Amino acid sequence: MVALIGCCLSPMLHAETFLQVYSQALQSDPAFLKAEANWRAQKLNLPITRAGYLPQLAVAGNAVRSYTFYAPASLSEVSDYNWNYGYSITLTQPIFDLAAWHAIKGASASVKSATATYLAAQQQLMQRTAQAYFEVLKAYETLIYTNDNKEAVWKQYLTAKRKYEAGLIAVMDMYDARSRYDFVIAQEISAKNTLSDKLENLHALTGHYYKTLNGFSIKIPLVQPNPRSVDAWTKASEAQNYSIQAQRFNVIAAMDNIKQQVEAGYPTLDLSTGFVEARAVDNQNDSTNTDAVNLGLNLTYKPIQGGLVYTSTEQARYYYAAAAAELELVHRQVVIQARNSYVGVMAMMNRVNTDRARIVSANKALVATEAGLKVGARTMLDLLNDLTTLYQAQQQLADDRYTYLTNVINLKAAAGTLKMADIMQINHWLQKKIALPSTSFVDVKASERQKQ
Repeated sequence: MVALIGCCLSPMLHAETFLQVYSQALQSDPAFLKAEANWRAQKLNLPITRAGYLPQLAVAGNAVRSYTFYAPASLSEVSDYNWNYGYSITLTQPIFDLAAWHAIKGASASVKSATATYLAAQQQLMQRTAQAYFEVLKAYETLIYTNDNKEAVWKQYLTAKRKYEAGLIAVMDMYDARSRYDFVIAQEISAKNTLSDKLENLHALTGHYYKTLNGFSIKIPLVQPNPRSVDAWTKASEAQNYSIQAQRFNVIAAMDNIKQQVEAGYPTLDLSTGFVEARAVDNQNDSTNTDAVNLGLNLTYKPIQGGLVYTSTEQARYYYAAAAAELELVHRQVVIQARNSYVGVMAMMNRVNTDRARIVSANKALVATEAGLKVGARTMLDLLNDLTTLYQAQQQLADDRYTYLTNVINLKAAAGTLKMADIMQINHWLQKKIALPSTSFVDVKASERQKQ
């Protein structure tokens, strides 16, 4: 699936849909590329280990010229010499080697652990890409609402200024509007800085900077998790989470390592066969040829190895204890993630509905305050406060909506069910093209100077 997505979208590396951004992350994110390389490297541990239990063929050859001196007092005179040639071919097949057998079993468990770790890395990339993308959209919407608030406050300031110059209101109302406008300018600077930071975070994943992205074009459906039980999601996470599966295989590999170290002191038995041909030629050109074929069993036993077996076994036991502790740590972390994400989904559903009602109420309050200001029942400060309340409610709705989606993704990742179908669904919701504004502080200052 990873290769398919990359091949389908590689011609559009600079496109802006969520699916295309995810494709860029697949091809560029260093953390994921590292996980993929580690997985491919660790998969080779099994054939490497298995090679020790497969037939071994060895070929050797030699050519030696030897000299014989019969007069030690005159070593410069060679009395005799001869040539020796030979070669051998030996085939060996291990028959009994428990240590090697458990090394193969341990390597098999390690490969399964590496595969589960790689699958977890895929889901983590989905999580990180979605979170980084949502953080950009959240920062963008915050900036938009801040700009809208700034424009609204500026209009109120101009209105207050005209009324003050006409002698209709006190100077305090004009000062309140100007003070609120300056405050919103500071918020705009902060919002631009936040958007710049979030774009950098997305760039760290994909290696690309973006001027346009896709925002939500439709109202996000609020769907309760299925099954509607936090305990059911917890059990699913315990059974299916890839990080837990990876650590379980690590524990199995650690147990096989203990057996391997214990059995390193056991005898080993090999079946070997070979062919040897040798030829000797002396200085009289007399030659002797020898051919031999052998077949036999080789028994090797090392009862004393300087304490190597004992210390290696003790070390393997500590590694097993560490792997078991790591399994429990990962298990607890996944359970916490599953439960917190489930509760977060349910809470954000309620908050999003509350935010929508809050926006309706804030709009009504603003209309009433505007009417009250005209008849003198409300002050300019009341109106400015209601404007701020409205834009804060709109911003809170955006924040809670993205938090809801993030919790849904985290819940599925904890349960090991986060798939490309979820990425495709999010991409379907994100169809509205948005142009990301400049995050330069010069633009903010220039805009402010124009309104002095």
